[in-house]
Amino acid sequence: MLILALDTTGRVASAALCRDGAVIARCERDSMMDHSRTILPVCEEMLAGQNLSLKDVDVFAAVCGPGSYTGIRIGVAAVKGFAFGCGRPCVAVSTLEAAAWADDSRPGGKLAVVRARAGEYYAAQFVQDGAAARVTPDGVMASDAIAALLRQDPLRLCGSGARDLCAELGLPEETAGAAEDAASAARCAYSRAVRGETVSCHDVRPSYLRPTQAERMRQQKEEKQP
Repeated sequence: MLILALDTTGRVASAALCRDGAVIARCERDSMMDHSRTILPVCEEMLAGQNLSLKDVDVFAAVCGPGSYTGIRIGVAAVKGFAFGCGRPCVAVSTLEAAAWADDSRPGGKLAVVRARAGEYYAAQFVQDGAAARVTPDGVMASDAIAALLRQDPLRLCGSGARDLCAELGLPEETAGAAEDAASAARCAYSRAVRGETVSCHDVRPSYLRPTQAERMRQQKEEKQP
């Protein structure tokens, strides 16, 4: 089974190919969040390097958030388009779940974190026992709440927000584990696909966890109305 996964939720856009659970190719581009210009060339470059085309892919996977709202939409739209055009199923992978799969070097509990607003992080707990198993749903936590949690349970931190959180809480930098990317998302998607946990391209949706700017503006406008 060949999986193609995209991650455009952060500053760096990445793509990966996973065959039967093993990552066979990966490509990334730091485009300063200009993913709409870079993600398709990244995919083309990676597929060409393996003498493959989109038609060879069995399942498409998108990292669906949380993260950059615009970045999420770009990656989800690309995967939906690929899957629709090729008539293939999809897997939607949480950014935090991809982070947990990236940080698989040690067993035990871990907290995947991605920076949200100042002083807040998207976060979810996982436990590593062979594969990363989810303990809590994705949510938003203030840094002081995370600090209190870590005092009770010394969870390992992972994800793209881990280094920032370590600096904010005064924790050693080595406390921060690996960060999410398309390769970890592809491995996660493969584990789901072999269990039959795929969906139609029409059912792949962004996961923002917070209202978008347009939604906030609409709400503010409605609140001002008499």
